[in-house]
Amino acid sequence: MTADAVVSCSMGMDMRNVERLGAKQEPHKFVETFRSGLGLSVGAISEKSEYGLKRFLPFFDAKGKLKAKFDTVKKEMERQVEDLVEATRQGEIGNQDSIIRSMLEDRTADGKHVRYGALYGHVVNLMIAGHETTAATLGFTLQLLAENPEYEARALEEVRQVLNGRAEPSVDDVPKLQFVEQCFREALRLYSPVTSLTRDVAYDTLLGGHRAFQGERIVVVTRALHTNPEYWGGEFGDPLRFNPDRFSPEAVQNRHPNAYHPWGFSTRACIGSQFALFEAKTFLASMLIHFRLQGIPGYKLVASTEAGGAAPSPDNLAFQVFPRPGGPLWSDKGLMQPLPAFSAPEVVKAAQPAEKSEMNGATRAKTGPVMKVLYGSNSGSSQDFASQVEAAAGRSGFQSSLHSMNQGVSEELLVPDGRLVIIVTSTYNGMPPDNAGKFKKWLQTQKPDSLQGLKYAVFGVGNSQWHTYQQFPREVDAALNSLGGARLCDLGACDVDGASFTSDFEDWLSNLLQTIGAAESTDHDEGLTGIDEFVVATHADGVKIMKEPGIVLAAIKEGKEAAAKALGLTEPVDTHLKALEIVESPRELYQKPQDRSVRHVTLRLPTGSKYRAGDHLEMLPPNDPALISMTMEALNFNKDAVVCWDPAKRQKKFRNLVLEETVWAKMPAMYITVSVVMQWFPDLASTPDRKICGLLAERVTSAEAKEELQSLAKDAEKYKAKVSSLNLSLAELLYKFKGQFNCSLGEFVAIAKSLAIRRYSVSSSPSAPGADPNVVTITVGQVKFTTGTGRVHHGLASTCLGQLPVGGCIPGNVRTLQSDFHLPEDKSAPIIMVGPGTGLAPMMGFLQEREALLKKKEKLGEAILFFGCRARDADYLYEKELEAHLKSGALSTLHVAFSREAGQKVYVQDKIWEQRAEVWRVLSNPKSMVFICGDARAMAPDVKRSFQRVIESCGGRSTSTAANLLASMVEAGAQLRESGWG
Repeated sequence: MTADAVVSCSMGMDMRNVERLGAKQEPHKFVETFRSGLGLSVGAISEKSEYGLKRFLPFFDAKGKLKAKFDTVKKEMERQVEDLVEATRQGEIGNQDSIIRSMLEDRTADGKHVRYGALYGHVVNLMIAGHETTAATLGFTLQLLAENPEYEARALEEVRQVLNGRAEPSVDDVPKLQFVEQCFREALRLYSPVTSLTRDVAYDTLLGGHRAFQGERIVVVTRALHTNPEYWGGEFGDPLRFNPDRFSPEAVQNRHPNAYHPWGFSTRACIGSQFALFEAKTFLASMLIHFRLQGIPGYKLVASTEAGGAAPSPDNLAFQVFPRPGGPLWSDKGLMQPLPAFSAPEVVKAAQPAEKSEMNGATRAKTGPVMKVLYGSNSGSSQDFASQVEAAAGRSGFQSSLHSMNQGVSEELLVPDGRLVIIVTSTYNGMPPDNAGKFKKWLQTQKPDSLQGLKYAVFGVGNSQWHTYQQFPREVDAALNSLGGARLCDLGACDVDGASFTSDFEDWLSNLLQTIGAAESTDHDEGLTGIDEFVVATHADGVKIMKEPGIVLAAIKEGKEAAAKALGLTEPVDTHLKALEIVESPRELYQKPQDRSVRHVTLRLPTGSKYRAGDHLEMLPPNDPALISMTMEALNFNKDAVVCWDPAKRQKKFRNLVLEETVWAKMPAMYITVSVVMQWFPDLASTPDRKICGLLAERVTSAEAKEELQSLAKDAEKYKAKVSSLNLSLAELLYKFKGQFNCSLGEFVAIAKSLAIRRYSVSSSPSAPGADPNVVTITVGQVKFTTGTGRVHHGLASTCLGQLPVGGCIPGNVRTLQSDFHLPEDKSAPIIMVGPGTGLAPMMGFLQEREALLKKKEKLGEAILFFGCRARDADYLYEKELEAHLKSGALSTLHVAFSREAGQKVYVQDKIWEQRAEVWRVLSNPKSMVFICGDARAMAPDVKRSFQRVIESCGGRSTSTAANLLASMVEAGAQLRESGWG
């Protein structure tokens, strides 16, 4: 697997070794030759192993024969590498990202190419470093997980949460597998593929009190380094035992940076370490979700080089393999479901890349027009929309398949042969999503008119709060057109910050299907599932009826445990949402809260929870009681009626109370009231889209109401005038037709949007002096505005959090999002923080963390904060706390912008320009880091423009250079990191 991955990703050739082994065929010639050459060069293949006693015969010349064999293998390897190079030159394999192409075409700063004669060595070295070492460590990892089922269970739980019912990880999933990565890193610690590191002494010096003279060689034994009790013992126990918690973010941050060097270090560190991690996490996630590995009784893990590899590997490693209970290969009888038969690839010309398999394993039709649906997605919305396109086209007879945009490039799917290519993509601050970066680079290298014969359409997903709204989708659409592609329909767009988010996509999809001659379903109820998930019980004698969220959450956990037991699962169970308890009365932070209000909210996390300053608190808010009353009156629901909630009959769409795929079918039913359902499941405050209007039209008894709702579903202009532009809530729409619905509770919940998770930046640090690590604080602005219908809307989450009494609870959890919005590991690195209003929240957590570091006598880099508010006596948040941080030194400098105190409004961007000399002094330090949290629509762009002006003015850069420099900082995330509103 690792050999296939390395060669495919780096050279563009699929050797299909996994499939070959599955079909009991010989491995690819490239691997076979490589292994022979490696075994001969390291001594694993020797005179004794090859010739036995024959080597002692007179005139047999075993040594000469072995050398001749090595020379033959080396020449064959050289020939194969030459074939790879030539195939790359001819464009038959590889693309612009191919390592071979880079070595052929790229130049150094002084204009030099890689010497042609050096290509062979580089390719072979890539196979050793990228294939052999990763494969060896994966073997150790699997055995260690088999020996430690408690850690295997935690890794499996993480994989299930990230994959959320899917059988294979996507490129977006892999960075989220934090604990899986910890397991792999711990195996690397105990069994490093690099057994020693050597360095020559440059000048006479002292090492640990010992004289070291210039020219001497220092050998660092990695096993000794990685098991030193000073760094690897303590709270984690015996350094020789497997414990992935040693690599939790907190543990890594507190450990000496030179205690761990499995990849080498400094300029000789392994350049492919991140690729190896990505590869390993992908493999482990797939293995964990599909299989349960049981070690052979009595087997002792020993590192050995007898197999002939470049790195030590587990000696005689073997497992008993079972299908994972409840996994993709599990059957009711406990036997593994048969895998699809392997079909050997057709014979193709030499060096031609093998045909790739379609995503998800199959296409929908064997005949009909070819359609490739590509997506660029970080959060999943674009991928979901793309899957709807692919499914609709498949039902209409197209040969449709789904791929990421990067896969579209690497698998050469954009072929101008008359096929249709549909692209759905989001944009991240104007940049492509993670799985579309290669696509953008590919677009920029194509020749004019190179895509004549390709038919395409593009749909963009974005957030209009960002000034770069729809920038990347527009770039893709324009570029494909300029390359000769034929546009099937206009560029589509939807705004995740708007009320018509889903209906805008549905309109575009309808137009696309009509354009390409595909059938469009007219059945409003198509795809409406889960209507039996909530059923009003006719008899509820003797059952436990739950009315409080904390009790319901506890029952969910008990239900999961019962389901796991019924399935024979031994892994510990967990729930996504837990009961977070208010431990102090919410504190008002505004000095004049008459018109506006911000509350400091303190919650207790469940025992065992962990978080870091910069993380986010997720919570599920309840519906407004007024909207609940309106809805139940409109639908004639009895709030006290008992409801049987059966998770086994769940909806096939987003559900805020996440349940793992394997336990859904075995979850026991629970009994709650209609009031509880209406409080926590449907989003009654959201604006219903046109599809919901159509579904409701099918469930009214009056012809007049049916006609009105159907017109809203079909007429976009009428819908906009009467619904979306007014922010009409679902509850208000229902109340307009009260008493005219014939709709069950289950149908209504299936039709309505689900209540969505809200996120807040935490404003505390668990390491703050005197802090309870299980207590977290957030800074919550109380949302209140009047809609177009005259209704006063109170933010669901902010109102609930700001008014909960001590002891009250809310479903929630603390999450570390993908963005690395945390203090730098190098504590001496200077930081600049920009946080107006509630954007100050994560900065308060950072300052508490710096207070803790000062208590430990750590040497800290300076910290500059730019904070903005209206007036000192109105909304100066955390004024006393900030003064205390200034006094202690945790905060070096504070600049406050008061926008309502002087005649002219002053904002944080104005203060940044005013203090440009100080800003440039910090910004020019390559270790510096900038944190921005606040309004993405207005503040963030203005702040970045101020930083650009500083770079131009103080750094002497041109406008374009400064803009490029700032863009690279944002794109890399190394110096400038952003977060949403606190």
